[in-house]
Amino acid sequence: KMNLKLKQFIDVYIGRFALFFHLIAVRFLGVILNRNHSINRAPKNIVIIKILGLGSVLMATDAIYSLKLKYPNAKLTLICGKGVSIGIEPLNLFDQIWVIDDKNVFVLFKTALQTLLKTWKLKNIWVADLEVYSILTTLFSAWTFAINRYGFQLDKTHFRNYLNTHNIYLNQFILVTTNYEKLVEAMGVSEITIFHFPQSIRPIEKKENTIFINNTCSELGGNLRKLTPEILTQICNYIIDSTSYKIAFVGAPSDKHEIDKFLNINQLNVERVENIAGRFNFKEYYNYLAIHAKCMLSIDSAPLHIANKLNIPSVSFWGPINPSQRLKDTKNAYYIEKACSPCIHHTEMIPCGGNNVCMKDMEIKHIITLINSIINNE
Repeated sequence: KMNLKLKQFIDVYIGRFALFFHLIAVRFLGVILNRNHSINRAPKNIVIIKILGLGSVLMATDAIYSLKLKYPNAKLTLICGKGVSIGIEPLNLFDQIWVIDDKNVFVLFKTALQTLLKTWKLKNIWVADLEVYSILTTLFSAWTFAINRYGFQLDKTHFRNYLNTHNIYLNQFILVTTNYEKLVEAMGVSEITIFHFPQSIRPIEKKENTIFINNTCSELGGNLRKLTPEILTQICNYIIDSTSYKIAFVGAPSDKHEIDKFLNINQLNVERVENIAGRFNFKEYYNYLAIHAKCMLSIDSAPLHIANKLNIPSVSFWGPINPSQRLKDTKNAYYIEKACSPCIHHTEMIPCGGNNVCMKDMEIKHIITLINSIINNE
């Protein structure tokens, strides 16, 4: 599978090379065709593009669901990568999901072309590109020939002003969900409706006998967002010694080995601690969380946003990203406001050089206080 740096390299360098020609072609055709880009005529097809970031799509579900309610006769399609697809499919939010596979460069461009050809068969199509920085998804959107093409605009992506028909300012200092809501408002949505997971995933009876821990995340930000092994060990020891709850570590199949290594090194109580990374498919995983979770302890990653959608109480840990940009309720968010934070998404050169003191300086006493506030229903 291609790593994030290679994907970014392809997006930047191939994208920039193709960008100049597309800017000329799109502007020229725009003048010649003089198409009507108003939203008065309802679409028959709405395509959402979000290649990477399951957590981001989960945060966008309320906005997307509201869009679906606004245009109930339109077919809703998601174009995404495999990692997003397997997590979103059980939610039954989209009518169809088309996957662009990033197994290697050849497969990436092959599946992208196949997906593009599918969009050409759709009539009266609107496209909403949820990728924030990508050049190639903007060009892909243009090639769909959609009558209306929506995307986020900020200084790094000023080129979208000449390629998309509608651009919404991305405010990086407010809730991400608010930006998604502003985008669908530009598409005609006047009221945001909360999206709930299907009832089959939300059981009536709950056991609430387990505290779930997530210290895994995507390549973006990588280890900068993670708790140190020392802090993680102290958290586990407290739960084992001072509570009756079990501990379950979550993650992707690729995280299983690293979690097993951590558990073995620290010789944690095998009867009370388990590693469920990669054990379930996503529907089973959602259901397992919904039944057993007393709370979720998580860094900024998809499991945190899954817990939020399942109404599972959570304690979250923040350093390179400000929780106010991701959470509506930051009561149980632990964030040390270092002078260099937030840094991810704002600079390519990380100020600390990788020495993420924003995470390393967290105090176990404060973490215990947050955990107890949930356990004791305070």
